[in-house]
Amino acid sequence: MKIAFWSEESNAGTTFNLAVTACAAVFMHPISLAVVSGGYHDEKLEKKFFRTVGGLPTRAGVGAAYDQRFVFAAEEQEFFLTRGVEYLLQKEQREDLTEMAVKSNMRQIVRNRMYFLPSSPKSEQEWWHQDSLFVRMDRIMDALESYFDVVFVDCGSRRDDYAQKIVREADVCVWNMDQESQNIGAYYQSSTRFQGEIFFLLANYFADALYNRENLQRVYRMEESRLGAIPYNPRLQAESRMGRTHKGVKRCIDQGETGSDAEFTRELARSTNLILKLAGVIR
Repeated sequence: MKIAFWSEESNAGTTFNLAVTACAAVFMHPISLAVVSGGYHDEKLEKKFFRTVGGLPTRAGVGAAYDQRFVFAAEEQEFFLTRGVEYLLQKEQREDLTEMAVKSNMRQIVRNRMYFLPSSPKSEQEWWHQDSLFVRMDRIMDALESYFDVVFVDCGSRRDDYAQKIVREADVCVWNMDQESQNIGAYYQSSTRFQGEIFFLLANYFADALYNRENLQRVYRMEESRLGAIPYNPRLQAESRMGRTHKGVKRCIDQGETGSDAEFTRELARSTNLILKLAGVIR
């Protein structure tokens, strides 16, 4: 099961929206989940969960560096000066992408439940001429879907061939937009064809704004179950910049609708559940 997050706008909060909904999904439901960047060299998603000190990634809230950068153990207990997708792309056959090989090249966000696949440290222009890359990326995505209940892919506002392929073929495409952009109309005028379901997600949402969920549903005659919102939350935004997104979301979920983040938690839970239901992950 693959859920792609994408936007036509660069300021739609796509990566943040994916990070918080993925965390909410794991904390609210007994599922396993992988989060993946939709580009080969893109650390934006990783920085939502892991902070860096002196250029080295660390576990959020832990002073010591997270192992060694670019060093991951393979299933044979050997070490390679590669990591994440960089190492997995070297596998010649789909059969080589065992669960142990894949998960040992990922980073745990929530123990045994939620993992992140690091992107390549190489610049993207070094990859485009390798046609076989697309085939191998498909194998990696296939492996991830077989080892996890659901895979969230952050395609940002990318328009390259690979990101657009992910968006078109995903089981659900979460179309992110700024609340005031009225970009829902652009979807109905678009020639883009999607294989899966479409869900619209409003970023930095304010319920008292003119274009709130209820008004947008009425204007575009949308089903209530197709439109969600992630309210503006400065505290969680700050935690996200520090690589502590999962800790901030867990605090919100644990507090429920009785804490200071009640409105945020209510909308986050609603949007997350609607996305998972649309994907068939939950009923």
